[in-house]
Amino acid sequence: MHVLSFKDDTNLSFSTINKDVGMRINHNISAMNAQVSVFKVSRSTTSSIEKLSTGLRINRASDDAAGLGVSENLRTQVRGLAQASKNTQDFIALLNIAEGALNEQSAILQRMRELVIQAKNDTYTQTERNYMGEEFQALGEELDRMARTTNYNGMKLFYWVNRTTSATGDPKVMDDATDAWDAAADAVFGANDDGGATLFNMMVGANYSSTDASAKNTAAQYNSFDKTAANLISVQLGQMDIKGLFNKTENTATQAWNFITGNGNVNPFDWNNGVGLQGIAWANLQDKLGTILQLIDGDNLTYMSGTGNPAWSVGTNYTGLERVNKMRAYIGAMINRLEHNMNNLSEAETNQQAAESLIRDVDFAQETATFTKNQILTQTATSMLAQANVQPVQIMRLLQ
Repeated sequence: MHVLSFKDDTNLSFSTINKDVGMRINHNISAMNAQVSVFKVSRSTTSSIEKLSTGLRINRASDDAAGLGVSENLRTQVRGLAQASKNTQDFIALLNIAEGALNEQSAILQRMRELVIQAKNDTYTQTERNYMGEEFQALGEELDRMARTTNYNGMKLFYWVNRTTSATGDPKVMDDATDAWDAAADAVFGANDDGGATLFNMMVGANYSSTDASAKNTAAQYNSFDKTAANLISVQLGQMDIKGLFNKTENTATQAWNFITGNGNVNPFDWNNGVGLQGIAWANLQDKLGTILQLIDGDNLTYMSGTGNPAWSVGTNYTGLERVNKMRAYIGAMINRLEHNMNNLSEAETNQQAAESLIRDVDFAQETATFTKNQILTQTATSMLAQANVQPVQIMRLLQ
């Protein structure tokens, strides 16, 4: 066997130089294989770096198209539930403002009731009774002012507003309470109440479903939603001004307050049983004071059309303290309901977030192990590429 002698005295047999071993110059297959490995590992390393830096397993649709679709739906629900929870908190704040005003109205009515009981005692002359009447009227005017000014974001909560001058769907719109519902019996003060009501639609869910759409009432009910709605609640705040508290109708001149004052609700106030509005008078002062006391208590006054009394009746309207108490009970029940709803929304949001996290978030333990593996493979593949690139240089020894 012929042996070539090299300068470094290394002996190389021709039998070792064959096409199976492959000392090639134009195509270094070993280097190409190593280069492909380096590319694949580098791409995997880049993906691991992206996942570890963002905390997400799915950063684009190519990572997991099906998982992306599911996680986006879950993300939609999470954000919707979060906003519904904020909506609920805002409405609880609105109801707290309303309840605070009613609490003070109750205190005012209690004082007015004390004055009537005091005036019914015959140890006072008409002069002293009129002194009491001054305070009585001032308190009544404060009831009215309080109802006019109690608002949330500029929207009056308890005061009658002519709906013909308000936009459809405007929560400030009020008219007969029965107009807010398809079923009149669902009105805040019942089907026979003549007072107005403020309507608020509250979005307490994350979606607007076909059930909600079918639960939307007609235009006559000012876009309210009946109780079959899944994600919305329509809430009424009744008319609590002086006309709502002492009145037969919501906005007409023939109101109880005018009968009580005897002069159309203008100074000077007079508790005399003399002629009042439209020539109607009580038989005596005790009857008039008794009627006022019944209105403050909220008694049904349908029997008031008897001889010597005004031909007028409240019917089944809620008046005075009974009206305030019922409104406060309604608000209190609604606040409790909304607090439970907020708890449910928080639980649902947490669970939906957890479900999204399982699909979309990266497992740091697993991805860190993958990243470490890729780092090692990158180093070894790079080293092998360097070795493969050195291999063709050995051919130069054959030419020396």
